[in-house]
Amino acid sequence: MAHISVIIPCYNVAPYIDRCLTTITSQTIGVDALEIICVDDASTDETWEHLQVWEQRYPDNIMLIRCDENGRQGTARNIGLSYASADWIAFIDSDDWVELDYFEKLYSIAIQCQCDIVSCDHFRDSSLTLTYLSNRENGRNSGLVLIDTVLQRKKFIVSESIGLSAPGKLIRASLLIDHHLTFPENIAYEDILWGSLLYFYADSVYILEEYLYHYFLNPSSTVLTRNADYHIDILTISLMAWNEWQNRCLFHEYNNELEFLFLDSCYFIFMKMLSMRQDTPSFSLFQLSRKLVLEHIPDFRSNPYADKLTDFHKILLDLLWQPLNRSDFLKLTETAKEYWKYNR
Repeated sequence: MAHISVIIPCYNVAPYIDRCLTTITSQTIGVDALEIICVDDASTDETWEHLQVWEQRYPDNIMLIRCDENGRQGTARNIGLSYASADWIAFIDSDDWVELDYFEKLYSIAIQCQCDIVSCDHFRDSSLTLTYLSNRENGRNSGLVLIDTVLQRKKFIVSESIGLSAPGKLIRASLLIDHHLTFPENIAYEDILWGSLLYFYADSVYILEEYLYHYFLNPSSTVLTRNADYHIDILTISLMAWNEWQNRCLFHEYNNELEFLFLDSCYFIFMKMLSMRQDTPSFSLFQLSRKLVLEHIPDFRSNPYADKLTDFHKILLDLLWQPLNRSDFLKLTETAKEYWKYNR
C-alpha cells in the first residue's frame, strides 16, 4: 500500500503537467510509495490527453478523475481527498514541481518525529524547463514545533510559520478526516480558510527550512493573473473563514489571534493583491475591504498583536481610521508595491 496520496488538481496545464509528473514519478522514495491522484477540472486544452499517457506508463500508481464542470482547485482537491487511501496527504499544483527527494525527506521526518505536518520552503521559479536547485538552504534553522498548550497554539497561529497554502506540506490524513478539513469550492483563494484551520488542530509540526518545492511563476495562474474579477474572492473567503471559526467555537479561546488572521487576509493580503495584480488599483474595493474590517474588528489597535506588526503594516493599520482620497490611495499602492516586491 502506498504511503502517500499525492493530489494534483489539473486545469489547462498541458504545457506544464509533464514536468510536474516527471518529478513525482522519479522520486527517490520510489513511485510505489505514492498514490498519485490527478483530478482534471474540466480542462479545455490537451491536459487530459497528457494525463492519459502518464496513466498508461504507471497504471498501478496513477489514478485519473475527470470532472464534467470546472469547480476550481477547492473542488478538485476535495475530490482527490475522497479517493485518497494513504496515511499521508500531499497536494501539488500541476504547474509546479518538486526536488527529487521531496517525498523521501518529508516522509522520513514525519515518521521519525511522529508529527501531524511536515512543511518545507518553496522556491519561486520562473524556469520554463525542468531545473533543480544546487543550493536548497534558506538560511533558517529547521525544527519541530510542539503545540501542547493554549499559549503555544496562540504563538503558532500568529507566527503563520507554515503559511496558508496547501502545497509544500505532508499532512497526516487523519488530521484532515477527524477535523473535517476540506476546501471551499467554486471560489478562488480557498487556501486562506483551509490553511487557517491547520493551525488550530495540528499538535506537532516540523518546519524543514529547505527549498524543496518549486512554485512556478505562471503569469496565467490564479494568483498571478492580472485584473481578474475573482481576486475579490479574497474578501469573500475571509468572511467565510470568520463564519467557520464561529461555527467551530474558536473565538472563546483565540479571539485576538482570529482577529489577527482576519485582518491579515481581508486587509493586508487584499491590499497586496490590489497593489500587485491590478493595473489601476480599485479605490472602491479598498473602501469595501476597510468597511468589512471595521465591521468585524472595530479597533484592532487594542489587540495585543498590533504592536507586533511591521512598521509598514502599522501604517496600513492606521489608515483604517483616516480619511483617504483616491489620489492618496494610488500613491499608497505604489509604495505598497515596492514594499511587497522585496518582502514576499
